[in-house]
Amino acid sequence: MVTSTPERARTPGADWRVGLSDDQLKELLYLLKLCRYFDERMEALYRQGRLPGAIYSGRGQEGTHVGVAYALRPEDSLFPTHRDLSAQLTKGLDLKRVMAQYWGRIDGYTRGRDGNSHVGDWFGHRTWTVMSHLPIAYPVACGAALAYKRRGEARVAMGICGDGATSNGRWHEALNVSAIHQLPVVWVVNNNQYAYSTPNPLEFRVPTIAERAAAYGMPGVRVDAQDVLEVYRVAREAVERAREGGGPTLIECVSLRWRGHAGHDPAKYVPKELLERYMREKDPVARFASLLIERGVVDEEEVKRVQERVENEFDEGYRFAQASPFPVPEDVTKGLFTDDGYWASEPSREGGTG
Repeated sequence: MVTSTPERARTPGADWRVGLSDDQLKELLYLLKLCRYFDERMEALYRQGRLPGAIYSGRGQEGTHVGVAYALRPEDSLFPTHRDLSAQLTKGLDLKRVMAQYWGRIDGYTRGRDGNSHVGDWFGHRTWTVMSHLPIAYPVACGAALAYKRRGEARVAMGICGDGATSNGRWHEALNVSAIHQLPVVWVVNNNQYAYSTPNPLEFRVPTIAERAAAYGMPGVRVDAQDVLEVYRVAREAVERAREGGGPTLIECVSLRWRGHAGHDPAKYVPKELLERYMREKDPVARFASLLIERGVVDEEEVKRVQERVENEFDEGYRFAQASPFPVPEDVTKGLFTDDGYWASEPSREGGTG
């Protein structure tokens, strides 16, 4: 029986780069900055009444999303939840199309059939479309991983959920099946410390989620999710282990979301002191930028240029989304059941302007 390992933390003198080049470290900085700015601006638009639907902020958890998704190859598949858009952007989703998705336009990934965080691009970037019933994507990830194993493909599936979803029977069934069949899958639990408003001690009796892995016969790792490089290191090891036939791994990424469950939730149940400490001392974006400056990979001017780049990309995406047409009724029966080509092709430009 393989037991869970303690929380991982990098030690002085270790390979702080975790095998990444300067260009890759700069790419991580860009992704962290992009995901943070997108979250901030989308919340502002929501508060102004300019964004329809709901928002599910992942601010403060970018270290988890960027770190785990960066460990995947293009041919690997990602099964995220409503709070994991940063992981999908890291996997390669087009920011412009994501923004069109939020406004229900035909250039969105569901071509105007849904909005906000229900986004995915299976045929392009192997990211499963988000569904609300958590952790509904975990059993689907098992199915994908089983297909990869039976076909002899060196591909890996990765499922993400929050700590609250680990109390659902689907979560346990998925982990059990993946262990029994030694499937090439990595299970990531983004431990917000609160399942909506329920704190960890009222969710489960064991001290950590990671140690649950021992009951299924797989490794479990608990990692400080404010350290994107350590998250990436742990995820890369788990992904390569799965790819080489070693079976599944459970990764518990400990963080704290800076906003409520959704845009309407003020999150008054989170102690003010705890939130302020995380925002002040454990910001994964600021910590990584400071590390790169300290190590001489970038300077402050380059960090400013990255920030300007993501701001410009957001503005371009917003203009693209507002100019994109709404879908037309005639397309409602397209893309159903076996019509895979519809989703793999470019959207029709015949929509109305609404």
